This record gives sequence, structure tokens and C-alpha cells, in this order.
Amino acid sequence: MHIRIVASLAIALLVVACGPAPGPSPSGPVVPSVPAGPLNATGVWRLEAGTNNDVAVPLVPAYRVTLIVEGSRIGGTSACNDYGAELVIENGRTIVGQMSSTTMACEPDVMASEIAYTAALARVDAATMDGDALVLSGPGVSLRFVPVAPPGTADIVDRAWSLQAMTQPEAATVVGGEPATLEIRKDGTFAGSTGCRSFTGTWTEVGNEIVATQMAMDGRECPADLAVQDSHVTSVLGDGFTIDLSVDGQVLSLVASGGPGLQYRTEGGG
Repeated sequence: MHIRIVASLAIALLVVACGPAPGPSPSGPVVPSVPAGPLNATGVWRLEAGTNNDVAVPLVPAYRVTLIVEGSRIGGTSACNDYGAELVIENGRTIVGQMSSTTMACEPDVMASEIAYTAALARVDAATMDGDALVLSGPGVSLRFVPVAPPGTADIVDRAWSLQAMTQPEAATVVGGEPATLEIRKDGTFAGSTGCRSFTGTWTEVGNEIVATQMAMDGRECPADLAVQDSHVTSVLGDGFTIDLSVDGQVLSLVASGGPGLQYRTEGGG
């Protein structure tokens, strides 16, 4: 598990060379219509397609590539790692300054996606709007981003959830041990149990994800039959996840980057 520390990532003023941009999609970040010149693109974006040296940037569906824009800073997730950089306006060009990133290792196809994306980002020298999409471009480079909808936490906060299964993209495992619970609170805190250890923490929304900014576990040592479950739960909650709520509001699914997930049901739900 790694807890993603959410800093004030940003990119607000991007130089563009186009006319007024259409209004944003209702679920995406606010991208106001403005004349050619500085464009406020503050918000969260997901890479839809890209090229580097005119070769497609490979995308791995379970590993999102995102761009967070706030002020003069950019950041996000580059498939495997989190990254950040400063935008610099130089001779009328929008260029990306030196990037910093975390140093986790992922599967070879995920690392190939990350390497291609970060190499392309380093060569960007212009930003334009194409409808609701944000396009960063440079010599042999085109990165097309679409706005990301917020996670919609209003329907899941301040409710008690009971863990029913640990999930992978094509499999699910029934949980064991003590009742494994989760409560995500409106005040920005959360608490629960893995079925072995209890935990508390704080959370925030980043794009379409819920991200733990702090997470503390009790000091109990888990027996072998619960250690895998404990690790799975803490990894999903600690690494940031998207949410999906069933139509009847009874089943909550959390999915982390890479595909591992958790399926909860409201306590007392049918």
C-alpha cells in the first residue's frame, strides 16, 4: 500500500492559438469559453489518445493516465506512478518544466505506457481546445485529454458498508474473518476494518477518484488466512479508487488502478 499525498497540483493558464472554446460537458471540469490567448483549463483530465514521435502511446485500460491542472502546476497519474511539473511560458510556447515522480515499478506494458506518455509530455510546446477536449502538442507529439467527472460521493457518505468480496478484473473472492466494514464520512474522514485490523484516515476527491491522504492501522498482526485479505483491502483504500453504486443504492464497488477492487453492501441491505 502507498498513500498518495495530494498536493496542490495545477495548471491554470495554458497558451492556446484557437478561437472561443465551446462549453464543457456537464460532468467535466469547468472550461470556460474564452478568446485566443491564455486559457483557464483548471480541472482533471484523462488521456484518451496520444502519440510520441508519431507513434501511438499505448494505453492499458486498468491503469489511467491523468492530468490535473491547477495554477501553473500540472500533475496526475502516468499509468504507474504519480508525477508533477511546472508549466513555463517561453517565447510564446507552453512547455513542461522538469518533472518529478514516484518510483514504483509496474508490469512491463504499464511501464511502456508511462515511458511513452512522459516522453511525449516533455516535448509539449502548445495547448489548444478541441471541443471539450484539451490537446497538448509538440513536434511529433499529440496528447488528447477528455474531462473527468467527479466521483459523486453524496450517495455513499455517512453510510455503513459491509465488505462482501475482494475483486479482480475477472474474479471475486469471498471475505472471511471479523466483519469488514467501511464508513466514508462527509467530514473528510473514514474508518472501518479489513476483517483483521481496524483503520482510520482522511480522504479527498481527485478527479474521478477518492484518495486517502492519511491512513492509520491498529497494531494487530493478522493470521496467515487473513493476511492476503488485509493487504488487498488496505491496497485498494490506500492507492486511490473509483466508485460505482448500484441502481438500488445497496451495493458499492471500489476499483483501484490496475483492477483490484472491493465490493460492499449497506448493512441491512437485501
